Amino acid sequence: MARIVQKRTKRTQKFAYILKPFVVYMLVKTAVMLVLAILIPSLPIAGIAAWVEHNAPQLSAVVNAAASMAAAAFLLKDFLIEVSTTGEIDIDQNVFRQFAGFLRHGFWGERKAGNAVSLILCALLGITASFALNILVELTMLRSEKYETVEAIQYSVPVWLGILLYGIISPMVEEMVFRGIIFNRTRKFFGVVKAAVFSALLFGFFHGNLLQFLYGTAMGMLMAVCYECCGCFAAPVLLHMSANLFVFLMSTQPWTMLLITPVWCVVFMALSVAAMVLIITARERLENK
Repeated sequence: MARIVQKRTKRTQKFAYILKPFVVYMLVKTAVMLVLAILIPSLPIAGIAAWVEHNAPQLSAVVNAAASMAAAAFLLKDFLIEVSTTGEIDIDQNVFRQFAGFLRHGFWGERKAGNAVSLILCALLGITASFALNILVELTMLRSEKYETVEAIQYSVPVWLGILLYGIISPMVEEMVFRGIIFNRTRKFFGVVKAAVFSALLFGFFHGNLLQFLYGTAMGMLMAVCYECCGCFAAPVLLHMSANLFVFLMSTQPWTMLLITPVWCVVFMALSVAAMVLIITARERLENK
């Protein structure tokens, strides 16, 4: 006999339903990080304590990524239920197999030329928007001790590991939580605009300091809009990946300091606006076909 679920009519019920995956994600991630922080230094390996102390920043980045993936695993079923999918996905089957099926058949959405162009524009938007916002941060000199600590950890890892952690794992996991689940759930109850704003604000809050809150909220809005316009999960993921990779790879290059001027900030903002207009226009053209 099918299980009957009572319809959520009260705002408290709706918000509880929307926020539950975020709470689960944060609790599991924190628990895994604590376990690893205790377990790794206590491993029966000679010199492990000294090694951990010496490699603390890099180890912190890896532990954070591992905990994020573990937490995301708890939300796979919720994610698969919420995202738009194509192909045969049976939510009652093994959840990891269904997720693999989604990556094969549903991740890219409809394989149309117009959609491919939109996805390329999303990746370009990630680069231009992240550069514009980072220039703005440098010009306004908005800094904090917490941000400096996070930045030190991020840039302590070798390039190959940074690409894996910040270019692949972090964007995929965070988009699953904030756009795949939270944006989609909020959209069902309150519409696209409120869903975009709420998921973006929560994404900014997730980063834990004022500077990254502002940056994360702005980028979160762009990711939600791209997701809505392109209609496939690849859109926000590609935007997130390109933004993270560009910032990680370019921020350590000396020549980028030459671009820290109001003129270049305006240029990259204008390019971001142009990319967004083209993405929205591409969607309208697809809908009119």
